[in-house]
Amino acid sequence: MAAVRSLILGHRGLSSKHLENSMEAFRAALATGMDGFELDVQPTRDGVCAILHDDDLTRTANGSGILRKMKAAELPALKNGEPVPRLADALELPAKLINVELKGEPGWQQALATVEAAEALDRVLFSSFEHSEVLQLWAACETARCGFLWEADEALELTPEELADLPEALWLHPPLKAVKAQPRLWQPYADRLAVWDLKTPAEAKDLPFTPAVLIADGV
Repeated sequence: MAAVRSLILGHRGLSSKHLENSMEAFRAALATGMDGFELDVQPTRDGVCAILHDDDLTRTANGSGILRKMKAAELPALKNGEPVPRLADALELPAKLINVELKGEPGWQQALATVEAAEALDRVLFSSFEHSEVLQLWAACETARCGFLWEADEALELTPEELADLPEALWLHPPLKAVKAQPRLWQPYADRLAVWDLKTPAEAKDLPFTPAVLIADGV
């Protein structure tokens, strides 16, 4: 029997070598052998599901402004010269799995509509630190794969009872630090665990189990 292997996703694409959340970074992740990539989405003022991590464009674009307050046509180019990508653009790439992180709220409606229009539900995993967003999306589409994201301090405070009370179909997205601190807590959920905050997948090699997904900046 073949050994179980984690799916490897590039965090905001291959962000260790390319501008995060750019089509260049997503293509590079696939070219380097990753199974897919993670990205961040939020809606523009005219309802386009755009890919950007921060509220403001300043850090990664050649311009500034709050994305949610701007129309898609008003967005400045990224610092690598590309347009700010749309989720629809990324879904066209041949990834086995794309982790679509919902940034802020609200925003799940545009993300779900975009994924459904691309007929890509079977290769998308939605997640968010805003757990209410995840639950609303899941209620609207029961076949969507959805997960809760936690920061390290939040994940370290979770109890076995709290995890056991979560729906069995829900994915769990803790950072590697929390999983390494309490591997026995997370091991029962290995087949629906997406571990993030890794520089490379090798950082997870000492875990006593194989998470379903590892999200890393590079290889």
